[in-house]
Amino acid sequence: MDKTEQAIRRTLAAIDAPLYDIGILSERGMFPRMDALAASQVLCRIPYLKFRNVQGAHIFFRPSGEHRFTVLDDLDRPTVIRLSADGFAPCSLVETSPGNFQVWLKHAQVLSKAHGSLAARTLAARYGADPSAADWRRFGRLPGLTNRKPVHRKPDGQFPFVRLTAYSGSVYVKAEAFTSEISSLYREQEQQRNALRQSFRPSYHLSSSLSLSRFRNAPRYAGRPAAADMAFAIAACAHGWPESGIAAALTSDYLSRNVSQSRRNAYIRRTLAKAILWAAR
Repeated sequence: MDKTEQAIRRTLAAIDAPLYDIGILSERGMFPRMDALAASQVLCRIPYLKFRNVQGAHIFFRPSGEHRFTVLDDLDRPTVIRLSADGFAPCSLVETSPGNFQVWLKHAQVLSKAHGSLAARTLAARYGADPSAADWRRFGRLPGLTNRKPVHRKPDGQFPFVRLTAYSGSVYVKAEAFTSEISSLYREQEQQRNALRQSFRPSYHLSSSLSLSRFRNAPRYAGRPAAADMAFAIAACAHGWPESGIAAALTSDYLSRNVSQSRRNAYIRRTLAKAILWAAR
């Protein structure tokens, strides 16, 4: 067994997820991902991953779907030591380049997408990890292959190997306390978001002065009736109008000369769907 296969086997054993996603990123962009692979399927693809890596591609992996892990990126060794001392010992520790580490923390249970992202952001802020990498679906570099970032090219033209430096596979000591903290924090933030939404949602009756014609006649939408419709629909959603009321306004002054009912209904559905998404931001 070569060192690459040994490192990948140990990594998969430490993470021990049901399924994995593999990402292959070249300078031309991401290859079609290999998603929902069992560990045995990942191992079977090692020759292909090695080939792509030699050709210059970065090789990443992550547990597939919602999972029980948090990845912290771009940490130095003193911070890794502090993490462990604080009760957040990694189940897998990966040195992605000399002196630079990715930490995998194993929670006691699977976290939802929202809770997983909040956990990653909270720990990244607490320990100075890369905030742009703090997300539930974060990929990690696959050990046993090379880090092909140009900044890491050695004088001889070679690149450093991504090294698996620890692989206990254990749940960190403070897992129960931290996931409880994240659940409480998520509830508080959700309550704050709901209160903020309500503060910007006057009742439908108080906002009845909104009209489609005002938007259609506004200079900024001159010659762009579809944009005027969208702006009206977003404003109406934000002011608490029911969907039926917005649809009725768009129907009564349908902008197209095409009287096809199915086409009109499809246009109104699309406009409403986009407006609801924008108003919820």
